[in-house]
Amino acid sequence: MTRIAISLEDEQVRGLAHMAHEAGMTEEELLREAVEQLLLSWRSPAIPRFARRLGPLAAPPTDH
Repeated sequence: MTRIAISLEDEQVRGLAHMAHEAGMTEEELLREAVEQLLLSWRSPAIPRFARRLGPLAAPPTDH
């Protein structure tokens, strides 16, 4: 395991501590989980920019 040092603003540290406490985790566990989610989302295929403007691909429901 590799250690990485990062700099956070005091407000960010307080928010992180609060979130970790609410989740019943340590700050380290919370950050590891967040990094894992970030890496998973990075690996997933991205939606092309033009497709974001198209909106939903499913036809709207009709009332019959």
